[in-house]
Amino acid sequence: MASKPQSKFTLMYAIAIALFVVGLVIGLVAGRATAPKIVETVTQAPTGLTGEVKIGALLPLTGVLSTFGSQYKVILDLAEKEINDYLAALGRQWRIKFIIEDTATDPKTHLDKLMALHGAGVKIFIGGASSAELSESLTYCNSNKLLIVSPSSTSPALALKDMALRYTPNDIYQGKAIATILWARGVRWLIPVWRGDTWGDGLAKYTMDYFEQICKASGESCGVLRDSGIRYDPQAKEFSVEASRLNDAVSKAIASYGKNKVGVLLIGFEETAAFFAAAKAYPALLEVKWQGSDGSAAIAPLLDPSIADAVIKSGFFNTMASPGVSPHTEKIRNAVKEKLNMEPMGYTYFVYDIAWTLALAIDAAGKYDAEAVLKTLPYVLDKYIGASGYIKLDENGDRAIADYDIWAVVKVGDNYEWKVIGLYKGLTNTVEWYS
Repeated sequence: MASKPQSKFTLMYAIAIALFVVGLVIGLVAGRATAPKIVETVTQAPTGLTGEVKIGALLPLTGVLSTFGSQYKVILDLAEKEINDYLAALGRQWRIKFIIEDTATDPKTHLDKLMALHGAGVKIFIGGASSAELSESLTYCNSNKLLIVSPSSTSPALALKDMALRYTPNDIYQGKAIATILWARGVRWLIPVWRGDTWGDGLAKYTMDYFEQICKASGESCGVLRDSGIRYDPQAKEFSVEASRLNDAVSKAIASYGKNKVGVLLIGFEETAAFFAAAKAYPALLEVKWQGSDGSAAIAPLLDPSIADAVIKSGFFNTMASPGVSPHTEKIRNAVKEKLNMEPMGYTYFVYDIAWTLALAIDAAGKYDAEAVLKTLPYVLDKYIGASGYIKLDENGDRAIADYDIWAVVKVGDNYEWKVIGLYKGLTNTVEWYS
């Protein structure tokens, strides 16, 4: 028998009486407050859900975003236990289950795994870690009314009103952040190198465009050396040819403008480690400032001792959307440090919030239906304060508030590790450096 459609008032009322300070309820079960704050009314709402509700988690456990995927899995395991403790404390008859599949950071594999899970009855997904993966699956999701929520797809080309939500800002914001950071670092002549896919093309474009806007407004002698730019194959594994070309361009720029004014923009994923391995052969390349992005922030391969000194010498700073500070910061940090011995990246906090808000929206909607959950999520987010703070989505379903942590590799004793060394503040378009 079909259920009666909920009115907007009924839906908001159901959420208001169902959502509350979740940490207090979990505390009754686990002895400590661990889960996100919602609202402060502790009353049950009716739900027709029973049994196990499955959410597909399409993660890049291998491939060029494997650092992302490994962290995402740790946090989904944590969130699954918390959510189910919360549901049990409420007396709910349903439990959440994240079905984790490895996409290998490959768009086709991502789509194949999504279709297989859909065939098994899954209607809601956490996925699209890369913009290329999300793009490959969007048509299928839209056609079949499947909801997919991404923690780390940032391509402006995917800023669309569809069945995808992105809990991270798109790269229109990151491009501005990177350009502003480069300018603050003293770079006046920029040579771009980027991964030739949906994500890389978009971020390179917006970064170069913003840098040229800053340059024009300054009245200084400066610019982007676009003719020297290098767009590389996303499938590339070795970069000796590209490094040689970059060395020629950098050497000419140094001769014309001086090494303190020349910078390299490298937009890539974990293949940036192979690029640095090739770049080490050219001393001139390590005499100028390098800048990366979210694709290479906090990734494990750049800590390899064979290249880490070159990464440090080049001043390779990387941006990633900042989760800010919340009561859950240490909990998530400790989980990732314990399992993987690395610092969690900003997107890992977004995964935690995706897991929780999906669960709360499913519970509030009272049914496992992607369109109903999509309509319910805005009301949940309006009251939700989680691991990445308050989440506001714009008209296209992308995160609308954009600050960026600045990550760099540092050496501590005999070891290399990632550290947040500054913050780009989107509201004021300024950079704050940490001591």
